[in-house]
Amino acid sequence: MPYEFKNIYSNIEKRSGPIAIRFDINSPVGRNGRIAQRNGDVNLRLETNAYLLQAYSKLGPLILMAHQGRKNPPGKKPDKDFVNLLDHHLVLSNLSGIRIHFVEYSPGESWEEYSAKLVKQVKHTEPGEAVLMDNLRIWDFEKEFKPDCPYIPLFQDLGLAAYINDGLPLWHRDDASLMFGRHVAPTYIGHISMKELRTQHRILHDTGRKVMIIGGKKPKFEAIPNLVDKMDILTAGVTGILTAKLSGHEIGPRNEELLADVFKGMDKEIKLYGDLVEDYCIGYPVDFTLSQQGNFSDSNRFNVQLKDLSKPEWETYEIYDIGKETVKSYAEMINTGRYDWRIRAGPNGVYEMGFNNGIKLIEHILGTGFVALGGDTVEELQHFDLCKPIMYSDGIVLLGGGSHVEGFAGMPYPSIEDLLEHGSVS
Repeated sequence: MPYEFKNIYSNIEKRSGPIAIRFDINSPVGRNGRIAQRNGDVNLRLETNAYLLQAYSKLGPLILMAHQGRKNPPGKKPDKDFVNLLDHHLVLSNLSGIRIHFVEYSPGESWEEYSAKLVKQVKHTEPGEAVLMDNLRIWDFEKEFKPDCPYIPLFQDLGLAAYINDGLPLWHRDDASLMFGRHVAPTYIGHISMKELRTQHRILHDTGRKVMIIGGKKPKFEAIPNLVDKMDILTAGVTGILTAKLSGHEIGPRNEELLADVFKGMDKEIKLYGDLVEDYCIGYPVDFTLSQQGNFSDSNRFNVQLKDLSKPEWETYEIYDIGKETVKSYAEMINTGRYDWRIRAGPNGVYEMGFNNGIKLIEHILGTGFVALGGDTVEELQHFDLCKPIMYSDGIVLLGGGSHVEGFAGMPYPSIEDLLEHGSVS
C-alpha cells in the first residue's frame, strides 16, 4: 500500500516546534447560521477529530487548519455553510479537553494582518495546547496551490516541526493547505486518513462482488467510467435523474431546469457519460417522490412513476427523492446479488426536508459489508440517527465522501501523489 508512512509519534517526539494539522471538520449549518453543539448532534467529523487532538497535543503546540462551506464568487448566491469557525472552536474545546485558542478573522483584514495575529498567538501557545485558524476558504489563494503560496513563508518563520495531513475527505482537491506542508516540514498522514485509506484499499482489492449507489446533489458521474468495470452501479440523487434522462426518459420541465443548473458547463462530460449509459447497465430509479417549493406537506408529496413525469399534472413539481418502487427494486437486486460490499455514496433524496426513502433503502441492506461514504451521507445518517446502527451491525461509516468515490475509481490524490514523488523536508 503506497500510503504507509513513518510512525507519527516516534518521529515527532524528538523535535521541537509547532505542528500543523490539516483536517476536515466541515459541518452542516442551520438556518440560524450556527452548527450543532449539543452532544448527539455534533457532526461526526468534528467529534472524531476532537477526540484525536488530545493525542496529537502531546507532541507539541498544534496549529489547526480547516475550512467550512465554500466562498462563492460575487453575483452568485452565498453558500449558507460559509461561516467562520467560532462554533467549531467551542465544540473542539469541549470535546478534546485541551486548551484551544481561536484566531478569528476580522472582516476586511488582509492576510498579512491576520497572519501577524496568528504568529503572535502561536508563540504564546504551550505544548498540550492548540491554535485554530479561521476558515481557510476566506483566502482566495486556498483554492489552488502555487509555488508562492503564503503558507510557506508563514510556517517557515514559525519553525514548523511537522505537518500532518489528516484531510482525506478533501484529497481529491489540490487546495493550498493540503499541498504546502511537504515544502516546510516532515509530512505525515493522520490517523483518520490512514484508517480510511486502509478500508478503501481492502475493499478495492477484495475480489468479491461490489455495488455502489451513487446519489447526492453534486455531479459524481465523472468517476463512473472508472468504476463500471470494478463494480455494479445504481444511481439516485441528481446523477439518478440524469441517468434516467440519458436512458431516453422525459423527466418534466422543472427537473430539466434542475439538471441544467447543476450540470452547467459540463456538456462534454455529459456526452461521454451518455455513451457510457448506452454501453453499460447503469441502474436508475423507476419512480420518484415529487413535491413543490414552498409546500412540502405530506399531502403534497407524490410517488410518481418515471414514465409519468412528463404528464401535465406534474409540470410544476420537482423530484425530491427516489420512489417506493425504487427502494424495493434496488433492495431486492442488492440482497439477491450476493454482493460482498454494498457502498452508499451520497443521499438519495433531500433528507433535510424529511424525504427519507434513501434511508429506508439503507435499512434494507445494512449489515456486514455495508459502507457509507461520508460528506453529506454522514450528515444524513446523523439526521436519522443511523450511524450507530450501521456500525453496530458490522457496517462501516467513512468520513470521506467524494474523495473515496474517486479513490475507488483509481483517480489520483494530488497532495499524496506530490508527496510520493518529491518527498518532504526532513
